[in-house]
Amino acid sequence: MKAFTKKTIFFFSLLYIGILASVGLSNGVINSKANFKLEPNINKIVLGNSHPAGTFNDSLISNFKNLADPGDCYFYGYLKLKELLKQNPQIDTVFIEFNPKTILKWEDSKLWRKHQIPNYLPFFEWQDHYLLAKSNALAYQQELIKGIVKNIKRIKENQYQYIDSIGGFRHVTASRIHAILDTITYNPKKQYKMSDIQLSEYDIKYLKKMVALGKDKNIQLIFVRSPYHKKFDARNYEDLFQAYRKAHFGTIPFLDFKDFNVDDLEFKDPEHLNYKGARKFSVWFEKQSLKNE
Repeated sequence: MKAFTKKTIFFFSLLYIGILASVGLSNGVINSKANFKLEPNINKIVLGNSHPAGTFNDSLISNFKNLADPGDCYFYGYLKLKELLKQNPQIDTVFIEFNPKTILKWEDSKLWRKHQIPNYLPFFEWQDHYLLAKSNALAYQQELIKGIVKNIKRIKENQYQYIDSIGGFRHVTASRIHAILDTITYNPKKQYKMSDIQLSEYDIKYLKKMVALGKDKNIQLIFVRSPYHKKFDARNYEDLFQAYRKAHFGTIPFLDFKDFNVDDLEFKDPEHLNYKGARKFSVWFEKQSLKNE
């Protein structure tokens, strides 16, 4: 029995050493060759989730790149921003989506979003590994294996270009707004209190890391809230959200576009614009940007 136990321990020790060595070596190769370079004229970027991804049509905005990714959380936003700033010294302005839903507890679950761990594994810091391993050790090990496979494939295919896989403008043609509005009940007077909800514990820390990184690199960080429908339930968190923003990020400029004038048929659904709404907003945003230059 003792011999079996020793052999088992020895086997798993070798296995984990092999995994760690594979992660370290493949991460090192990719880190040295990863390409996050933007066109030289791009000095402004926007990061965030599906809201800015479907709002900022960067083909209509000068010197601007949309790198928002549906489902993104601040954990991956920080890793993305860190690499972008390393390779793009021309970036001087970073817009980050910030709205009531992004401060809630369920954002922490996005750390485990499918394909994100393998995609960003080469850029993890040890604290990132620790956070995921501590939260869910089994899932972390499973994603680590996927990450090794993805790393090896990337190295084998000599594929180190990242810009096309970390976000971009989402051109959405459809509108389901009327069908959805017919099924929801919205009370404009309802406002949640802090005792009614749970706030993000982990992900929000990475927004603070993004802010600290911006300050360290002398980058202008601006929080933005993309337009959403007057019946979107995020409005029920407004009082709580504003109190939280002022308490934790009161010094960060905040551009609030939630009430931007958009017709119903220019929405995809209550929380996202379609391409018509994105075009209207982006043309207006470009004009405002030119005025401020």
